[in-house]
Amino acid sequence: MEKKQFQEEYEKIEVPKEDVLKAIQTGIRRASSIEKPKRNKKYLKSYILSATAAILISSSFIFPSMSHVMAKIPLLAKVYVNFNDLVGRNLASQQLITQLNETASNKGIDVSITSAYYDGAVIGVTFNVKGNVKTDQDGQLMGFYEIFDGKEGIADSKEIVYMVPSGEGYSGHIQLNYPKSELPPDTTFPLEFKSIGESEGVWKFNVPINQLPFETIKTNEESSNSDANVKIHFDSIIEGEASTAINYTAIFPSEGKHDQVRLEVFDDQGKEIPLLSDGIDLETNKSENQITVKGRTIIPQSLKEETSYLEIQPKVAVHEKNQFVTLEHQTPIEISSDRQNLSVTVEKITLKEQNFIVDFQVNHGDMRNWNLMFFKDFARNDIALVKESEKEIYEEPMKHSIEVLDEDDLRFRSTFDIGTVSDFSKDNYVIRVNLDSLSSNIPVELDSVKIDLN
Repeated sequence: MEKKQFQEEYEKIEVPKEDVLKAIQTGIRRASSIEKPKRNKKYLKSYILSATAAILISSSFIFPSMSHVMAKIPLLAKVYVNFNDLVGRNLASQQLITQLNETASNKGIDVSITSAYYDGAVIGVTFNVKGNVKTDQDGQLMGFYEIFDGKEGIADSKEIVYMVPSGEGYSGHIQLNYPKSELPPDTTFPLEFKSIGESEGVWKFNVPINQLPFETIKTNEESSNSDANVKIHFDSIIEGEASTAINYTAIFPSEGKHDQVRLEVFDDQGKEIPLLSDGIDLETNKSENQITVKGRTIIPQSLKEETSYLEIQPKVAVHEKNQFVTLEHQTPIEISSDRQNLSVTVEKITLKEQNFIVDFQVNHGDMRNWNLMFFKDFARNDIALVKESEKEIYEEPMKHSIEVLDEDDLRFRSTFDIGTVSDFSKDNYVIRVNLDSLSSNIPVELDSVKIDLN
């Protein structure tokens, strides 16, 4: 399909922007309020990009003009459209997808690999499932698979995939980033399904993948932040047929083993370029005082002849350990980061018969381009009253209410209900402050760099 025709049809679509933005903002707030023992390496922008693609696809069922355009897309490309795979869709439209027909059978279920691609650093696979399968209560068919033998050093090596009805069975799709810094021209993609629906079994493949032509642009740009003690060196740009990869080397201090690189990328017109995946760790090396990470960011489009250079704004989500305030501590007390400008000031502690009250201020009132709702969610979820002996265990927080004392200065009051806590005392409870929740949403910004693609 011609780009111009697609653009014309796309611009006719009236997407309910306000509702979409509200949904995305709600998702951001919910994601920021969930406590996780391990940081999710997939950056939020990847999900927003997928959501945008989903809106576009669902629109084809609403607007006849869009359905007409989609009908002109080749059959194999439609498969990748249905799974929101922008790289696969582009390659399929250029007839650069390898069609396969490899089948593994077990427990009365046949799994067939139907197509694959390997473009730059991105791999995509489609498959079909037929046989005696049982869906879940919602009518969905779910599978659990391992890639590269489920090695722990590979991101997302064990994942769940959802399939959709297709013909006499179901179809599914897997997309991943090649997990090593070197890109071989020809290799196999070890893939093993451990379960299909309610059936456990073994459906194992070595999917052959051939690297499509790509170019590597060597780069030598670097950016750093002395306060956070981080440095990022940009090593190369991989230009594929339908994708672009940015390779870099990040250096963190020894305490930054969970730090995460994030990139914002702009073209020569200042327009932000959507990302497919960000913060991909390929290799990690540790020395006595520092950690070196080989990383990669993927863009789901070819940038050849699209822009003469890339403007890259690097950011680092600096990992923060939980900090604790004893209930006997003199107030005010400031809980702050050693490597970035984030803080919570506990201004007052009040103990009553049925309630424990904490008055506090976040970031000295600096909102950092976020709204009040974001900080109210932080106050609700990340300033907690916990038992000292269980302070690192994440459970449903003690029942409490949040009151905004001063909206402009980000001052809050948490009132914890201790009336039902039989063993409460100032000796065995502490206030837990989770600055990592703020850091993941307010990363440290490094100086931007410019990379010439010519």
